[in-house]
Amino acid sequence: MKYFTIVKYHPCVQLAHAYEHLFVSTITEYLYQHNRYKLLDYSLNGETYESGIIVINGECYNNKSEKLLNNIATMKADLGSEKSGYLPVAQAISQIGAEEPNMLYIGNPEGVIKELKKLNTKSWKNIDSVSLLPDTKAANEDIVDLIYPTNQLSNINSSLELNIEIKDQPLQICALWCELVRFIGLSVGQRICHNFSTYFSSEHINNDDTTMTYTATFSVNRHSQSEINLEEVALLSRKTINEIITPNVLMRFSAYLSSASYSHNPHFAPDISYTAQNLGVLIGSQGWRNIATSDNMKKILQAVSYSLHYGSSSIDL
Repeated sequence: MKYFTIVKYHPCVQLAHAYEHLFVSTITEYLYQHNRYKLLDYSLNGETYESGIIVINGECYNNKSEKLLNNIATMKADLGSEKSGYLPVAQAISQIGAEEPNMLYIGNPEGVIKELKKLNTKSWKNIDSVSLLPDTKAANEDIVDLIYPTNQLSNINSSLELNIEIKDQPLQICALWCELVRFIGLSVGQRICHNFSTYFSSEHINNDDTTMTYTATFSVNRHSQSEINLEEVALLSRKTINEIITPNVLMRFSAYLSSASYSHNPHFAPDISYTAQNLGVLIGSQGWRNIATSDNMKKILQAVSYSLHYGSSSIDL
């Protein structure tokens, strides 16, 4: 188990915010392409503070993830190229536009790219090595105002939803379903955000006693990107689901639950509040060992249904 917290700083807060999205998207996609998945193999979170400080923290749950992220402090975000129109940068700005309540103003796109490139060349600092960040040196106002939120509310954002549903199942199957759909939702959500410039705004489970529905909601900034093609989102979602419900990945998921220990490694174990909130029960380590079987996984996969919803359109997966 390896923990890390790395930091950078830029005086333009929203440029720093965009860089945080660029870096996290680059790293999660890199790990996905190496068959490493959130929840099973690692956690990774980013946050940008009002001063322009960027904090990335995470954990590696196994040796392969640790090796892949061994040099994370020197890894760079994918900014794209001039030929591609710096597409990843445009996607990141679209994401923060979907996240922020107010519309963003971008005064100098060329200056934004220049500053992102400069920030990208700087190594991250391990939090243990930091005395004070940032220093007291005054920043150039032209740089501070490269991107900033306006007073105009961003009321043109719309929502894209992924729903995963199961009906008429016993309690233990529902408990296992809660964890499995969270894993599926995180994996599909990661790809939707990366490919369609959306912001993963929330996830929740609705339980009406006979039907349970997991919903992942993505905010879409229609001001800074073209209309989302739901068919394309469905194609990517089906592909991702098929990749993560293979026998090998499901066996790893079962091992993750079966090896859960709240006494020895609570970070690498299901959140006990998740089933308590959604089902009214607690599942401990022994409970996960009892129910995380291949037969129960098959029952769930045979019973679930998937759908996407955007505006007035819906697609069953």
